[in-house]
Amino acid sequence: MKKGILIVLGLVLLVLLAFTFASKNKPTALTGVVKTGGSTSVEKVMNSLIYQFQLYNRDVRIDYEMNGSGDGIKSTLSGLYEIGHSSRDLKTDGSESGLKAIPYAIDGIAIVVNKDNPVENLTKEELFGIYTGKITNWSDVGGKDALITVVSREQGSGTRSAFSETVGLDLKERPETAQVTSATITDSTGAVQTTVMQNPNAIGYMSFSDVDRDKVKTVSYNGVEISEETLRSDTYKLKRTFLMVVKEGAELSGSAQAFLDFVLSDEGQKIVAANNLIPVK
Repeated sequence: MKKGILIVLGLVLLVLLAFTFASKNKPTALTGVVKTGGSTSVEKVMNSLIYQFQLYNRDVRIDYEMNGSGDGIKSTLSGLYEIGHSSRDLKTDGSESGLKAIPYAIDGIAIVVNKDNPVENLTKEELFGIYTGKITNWSDVGGKDALITVVSREQGSGTRSAFSETVGLDLKERPETAQVTSATITDSTGAVQTTVMQNPNAIGYMSFSDVDRDKVKTVSYNGVEISEETLRSDTYKLKRTFLMVVKEGAELSGSAQAFLDFVLSDEGQKIVAANNLIPVK
């Protein structure tokens, strides 16, 4: 008799557990399309977050247009996007006021060279010299006797903005800090990697989370190698924050708000970490 009661209780418990699990993981009632866009550097992590969110919310589509941080910010200001993606801080000159920035990840900016390049380290001063055209030969920084091919990102790129700010480039009041005009301009972090991989004398900068060490080699910055550990300890100084940007005072759709909440949830932050980024929570 007791054995029968225990079996019944066990079955009831299993049913309750199954119901709880199904309730927790079933798709929600959210629907609609959430228009987002901006930074190309966040492509890998953002696509991972969108994929998982849409598994839980099958009637929601998150549209993510990769067109650079500047366009993502402008389109959020105009109301085209509910959520913009930026890999740089918002400008403080008033041109981007009316927006709220929501940090969700920290990423390093890796200095990359061709795998056959013997250079292991570059200082801030050396990078400044290379990117302003004052240093033109690899032999001046411990490399081979070969002209340096400078690879950079387009204007409006969050990666370019963060790199320039750290190294001291493109200061309006100081023309001598302008980036060398002969630089090869690329429109995405992946294009930087491909260009450097194909040119033995090239140097570029890109999101650490997207570095493929089978294609390019990372160079230490001021004697510190880029890694998750050096980024966490703040010893590697070339880094920036990934942001989701929304318009202040605008009411987000339920689906857009749910996506923001998911990115900052424990599960969302685990996805951030799984993409070689440092979670903010």
